[in-house]
Amino acid sequence: MKHLSTAILFAIASISLSVHGAEPNWSKFQANFYFSCPFEASCVEAYSNLMSSPEIADKKFEAALYSMAHNGMDEATHVMRFYFKDAAEYMKAGQTFSASPAMAEFLAFGREAGNKPQYQTLTTHTIAEGDPRGTKAALRWSINVSDPATFVPAWTKMAAELAEKPWGGKAYGLQTYYLGSLGTVTHEVWVGFDSPVEALTFLDEFPKTAEWQSYTLDVADAVSIVRSYMELTAISLNED
Repeated sequence: MKHLSTAILFAIASISLSVHGAEPNWSKFQANFYFSCPFEASCVEAYSNLMSSPEIADKKFEAALYSMAHNGMDEATHVMRFYFKDAAEYMKAGQTFSASPAMAEFLAFGREAGNKPQYQTLTTHTIAEGDPRGTKAALRWSINVSDPATFVPAWTKMAAELAEKPWGGKAYGLQTYYLGSLGTVTHEVWVGFDSPVEALTFLDEFPKTAEWQSYTLDVADAVSIVRSYMELTAISLNED
């Protein structure tokens, strides 16, 4: 947990809680910290204790802890994501976490529990549609885009069409990697759902569609999938 915690101390920023409106208040930056946790229930409890401590809770960070499923050879089991509206918010949180007794306890727990940091990334929402607030599952594809001019419009068209299907996701998006790409990964595609059952239905249905068939022909030489996985929400805080 040492490297993971150091990154948190100097990278997380405070997110202000806003009243839920008709549209989500999308973040500009997302800091993502992937780690392996051998005892999931204990990790969820430790994260909850950290984020509910007075010196952190009153800052109202927009943050979430997710478990990862069906992620192949990737050894990460969980990811902590922190959402920042701008660069100024990104810079603020180091002071909060560096002075936090709860952070010291969180680090001690990680050392004792055998948690291991895996990797960190910084992404931005290039495209974000729908309303992901309250979703409990997401499908994510880490991709390598070699021809953005071909891929982006083709994917945007296909994603919007699939969103209209009765089994379509509640929200979807395209994230671009600023820092920490995983080898050949340049972007991350995601689709959010209210439950894992809905996510599995989507997986079963979308390859059958004419929209998907057309898309695959359009982008045959423009993009390739590096990995895919399901993400399940363990704790979500201050969604706006």
